Amino acid sequence: MTENDFKMFRALIHDKTGIWLRDGKEVMLSSRLSRRLREHHMTRFADYYSYVSKVRDDHEEMRELINCVTTNKTAFFREGHHFEFLATKLLPELQRAAQAGAPRTIRIWSAACSTGEEPYSIVISLLEALGAQASSWKIEVIASDIDTTVLSTAARGIYDDNGINTLDLALRRRYFLRGKGELLGQVKIKPEVASLVTFKQINLMDQTWPVEGTFDAIFFRNALIYFKQETQSLFLRKMVRILKPRKYLFLGHSEHVPWLHDVVVPLSHTIYQVQG
Repeated sequence: MTENDFKMFRALIHDKTGIWLRDGKEVMLSSRLSRRLREHHMTRFADYYSYVSKVRDDHEEMRELINCVTTNKTAFFREGHHFEFLATKLLPELQRAAQAGAPRTIRIWSAACSTGEEPYSIVISLLEALGAQASSWKIEVIASDIDTTVLSTAARGIYDDNGINTLDLALRRRYFLRGKGELLGQVKIKPEVASLVTFKQINLMDQTWPVEGTFDAIFFRNALIYFKQETQSLFLRKMVRILKPRKYLFLGHSEHVPWLHDVVVPLSHTIYQVQG
């Protein structure tokens, strides 16, 4: 991959996804795109660029390009203090509002859900905190990602069992099914958990997002590093506008946004509360 190849792909990827590949990512990009060249029997990155840059945004090859450049790292209950906050702070607020006549609904968006561990962790946290009251509440978790491959994995809800080894045994028994036979060594999210999550492919660069209504919380964790600050601001300010008043935005452990403090109040552990 030449320097010019890299710059052309970087501009195309930024235009289509908002992702900005910093200098020094040439080897990574070359490695990930090589399989697309082999798929099309091409030997030059310039030829593949000429092809993919001309396809429609909804073309399968554009989806393949996007899937190649996205990075997906996640785990069940990653940054556990965020899930504790849901159970001990957000949920009691909603319960008090329900006692005053508000609907018994909880709406949360996992906006970079990867292979699904985050949204399933959100649901499990809420079900655990609600206990016997869970059946009287409407829980709705929207989980989205730009990468169609990880969304397919998330929707299946099947994982290697070593991915839940750190969870309490009671949680594992309540919310996961253990595989047998060909599925030995794997676990599957139970249907009562999976039914509360709706997966959607969403490109945050699109002018409008296919999500309706407002949310009690939005998780957009460990994704900001892939975007320039102007793109970060575009995404986060749109998210704040669809959060309910004084509700919560969750970012990753190393993501700090002092330039967003005109619309959110920073709490501890990269949790932000909408002003007003």
